[in-house]
Amino acid sequence: MTRRTAYLIPLIVGFALAVALFIELHAENERHMQASRLEVFYKMSVVQGHLEEAVATRLQLGGAFKAFVMLNPEVEQETFQALVRSLLGNMSGVRAILLAKNNIVTHAFPRDIEEVVLSKSLLSDFPVPLQNLTRKMLHARVRQVSRQFPLEGRDVVAIMTPVYLPDPTTLTTSRYWGSVVVFIDAQTIYREAGLISHKPTLEMALRSISDGSGAGEMLVGAEKVFEMSPVTMNISIPGGYWQMGAVPKGGWPPSPYQNHLIYGGGAVVLAITGLLLATVYFLLNGIKEREKYRYLVQNAKSIILRVDVNGVITFCNEYTESFFGYEPGELVGKELVGSLIPAKSLDGKPMKRIINRLIHTEKGTVFNEYLHKRKNGEMVWVSWATEPVLGRDDVVMELLCVGTDITDRKITEEALRQSERQYRMLAENITDIIWGLDAGRRFTYISPSDESLRGFKRHEVLSRPIGEFLTPQSLREFEESVKRLLFHIADEGNPPSTILDLEFLCADDSTVWLETRIGLMLNDDRELIGLQGVGRDISDRKRADALRDDVERIARHDLKTPLGAVVGLPEEIRRLGGLSGTQYEMLSTIETAGETMLDLINRSLDLFKMESGTYELRKTSVDVLKVIDCIRKESRAIIHKKGISLGVEVLDQTFTNEFRVFAEEPLLRSMLSNLLLNAFQASPEGCSVTVTLTRTPDVVIVIRNKGEVPPGVRENFFEKYVSSDNSSGSGIGTYSARQIARTHGGDIMVDTCEPGHTCVTVSLPR
Repeated sequence: MTRRTAYLIPLIVGFALAVALFIELHAENERHMQASRLEVFYKMSVVQGHLEEAVATRLQLGGAFKAFVMLNPEVEQETFQALVRSLLGNMSGVRAILLAKNNIVTHAFPRDIEEVVLSKSLLSDFPVPLQNLTRKMLHARVRQVSRQFPLEGRDVVAIMTPVYLPDPTTLTTSRYWGSVVVFIDAQTIYREAGLISHKPTLEMALRSISDGSGAGEMLVGAEKVFEMSPVTMNISIPGGYWQMGAVPKGGWPPSPYQNHLIYGGGAVVLAITGLLLATVYFLLNGIKEREKYRYLVQNAKSIILRVDVNGVITFCNEYTESFFGYEPGELVGKELVGSLIPAKSLDGKPMKRIINRLIHTEKGTVFNEYLHKRKNGEMVWVSWATEPVLGRDDVVMELLCVGTDITDRKITEEALRQSERQYRMLAENITDIIWGLDAGRRFTYISPSDESLRGFKRHEVLSRPIGEFLTPQSLREFEESVKRLLFHIADEGNPPSTILDLEFLCADDSTVWLETRIGLMLNDDRELIGLQGVGRDISDRKRADALRDDVERIARHDLKTPLGAVVGLPEEIRRLGGLSGTQYEMLSTIETAGETMLDLINRSLDLFKMESGTYELRKTSVDVLKVIDCIRKESRAIIHKKGISLGVEVLDQTFTNEFRVFAEEPLLRSMLSNLLLNAFQASPEGCSVTVTLTRTPDVVIVIRNKGEVPPGVRENFFEKYVSSDNSSGSGIGTYSARQIARTHGGDIMVDTCEPGHTCVTVSLPR
């Protein structure tokens, strides 16, 4: 039997139960309907009797007048009135009585209508329903009852009784005398019958149906009653009949047990169906799970064994036999120790004793790693998860063992231990400082050499930001360098790296300079996960550089004194006179050279002050456009030689032929001169250099030219003495330009992202 067929059986049973429930519900509703109709029938029978009695009483009134007229054809008015009063007595609902001889009204009750109806013809002077009733009576020659029609604001029913006088010769009633017309108030009859009730329990309706016709005129109630499968009764009247219909108030109610049957029976059907489905599911699943378990055990890439309390293998899967090199069924019945496990462990302990302890003393799952022997003698490592299988009274019956080959892991672990020993020996004996940071710039590793150099314990450094151990200037350079490295994070190849001279803080509040190579650590998706750094102590070199700078500064300062004489003496010689034209020209050359050299010495001293942060700015309002124009004139030779054009664009809505910035003019001029001269030198012949001036929160000057910065220079573009191999410069221009910008509170950045172009951006405070 397929799974689909098995699942169909509960569904078929459930469907059969649902059909049985539906049949029972239908039968219950039918029983309730019959009981309800019978109850309505009993109530209607009472109403029918009252209605027939009320109608019969009024019909008898017409018959009495007919008999009276047949005896007294020429009845007097007073006699007629007296007869009416005596016949009516306590009878209610009679609106009027007429005697119409030859269809002409001759007598009328009550008297107040005599003037209106006397001498009127029933066939022409009365309402149409009464005219039609007269014609019908004449045709049928028997008493007729009209349909309900309005008369003087009230609905009435007319009973018309024909009067035929006996023929004296034949003694038969064949001569038509006239008719007796009795007008009955319809509401009175309906009220007497109980059709109109103040607290009805039934919805009843009455309609008039003529002989041979279908549905007739509604007399009482709503027509919808006859559309609700009512209980009906017919009341015969002359010329037709009245049909009465009734239903319970609000319609036929369902069986009070319907909801119980629907919800209770439905719940039972669903419960039985669900129970059957669950039973089938669990039965099939049990079979499937056993098959899956067997398939899993036999085909799992794990070593699965069952060992009895004597250490004998009672079961093993196919992978176990294949792994250890045995034929199918060869391992079953062998002792575990001696066949798969050596008699003694690596530390010399008997393995049988270890297995016995697992069987008799250990509870729960136990994890162990043992060295095993294959059939061919090869040794392998297996990691075991062993769990006792308990019988009655929690007595261990056997062991279930699941193992995994960990030989490769053991080999790797041993190799890793060897590598770690070598690495630790290298790291602990190297003098350089090796450190690692996470993506948040916090130390994750620091080599032991850091403690001997800076004096910090390892726990004092780990998990703390690197910024806490750098001077402000070095921290700024570190962050800027990391930003530049991150900019190239998507480049193919090895992760980007750079070399910086960073000043680190020591535990005794002194500082030490480290030449540090910083590299990014990236994951497979080239996302930043940390940074690595290797630093070498260069404090001695830095002190030597500082000493050299001091010597140079002193030398420059000492050179200013003799230069003062060189610059001043030409003017004194001119005052003495007696000089030839050639001598005047030579004095001018000496004076110009001395002033130029003095200016260079002053600039060098200013640069030193800017490096040490002691330079005092003398800011004034400077027109940048005039400065650029002066630089253009000074650089006329290289501009004409290379055919370069210099364009200036001002992106300022308030531009008025000036672009002023608050700065020290000589420094600003020196900075822009260095940057523009670099742009002129790097630009190919016939190209253009553009300068864009904008005012954002800061003043931004962008110098753009064709020609790339050599790759070896890009990372250290603004460092001192850095220049390309084919450059004739000293490498001090861009360095001094950045120092000038930073002294003003701004900065300079270089962008080499666009191939074939270089863009230098200067930002200065307004």
